[in-house]
Amino acid sequence: MSTTATTSKMANWSVRKTLIVSAILSIILGSLAGLGAGTLLHMAPSSQTRVIYLIPVELPFNDTIAGIPHYVFNPDTIVVNKGDTVLIHFYQYTDEHHSFTLAAPYSKNVTLPAATPLGNPTSIPKMDITFVAATSGLFVYHCQFHPPTMTGILQVVG
Repeated sequence: MSTTATTSKMANWSVRKTLIVSAILSIILGSLAGLGAGTLLHMAPSSQTRVIYLIPVELPFNDTIAGIPHYVFNPDTIVVNKGDTVLIHFYQYTDEHHSFTLAAPYSKNVTLPAATPLGNPTSIPKMDITFVAATSGLFVYHCQFHPPTMTGILQVVG
């Protein structure tokens, strides 16, 4: 009887041990497969056209008293992937002229006149700026007429 009990315990132990080992291996292999698939999917994002609406914003303070311009860009940060085509719709609805200046390697410099008469939607100056984000890194864009407050960052990821 003791031989049968020992054999039965060993048989149960082997099945139990086999199930535990199988479960652990399944978890490990499933994790590796998921990690591999996730890595492959995120390796090279496809290029897209990124459309950005860029406008100057007048902040509500007296720039004469503060000693700095009261204009900023909105948005002040543009994030794109390397290889993306960037299309910036640059609108200017304030009573002063503004520029969008982006240094090398993109070398863009656009100046828009003041909007006149102020508030008339048919007289809002607009310029489209297009380029391919071919170089990764951080690039500062600014308005030539309102430093240091009217600046922003173009971040090209990849």
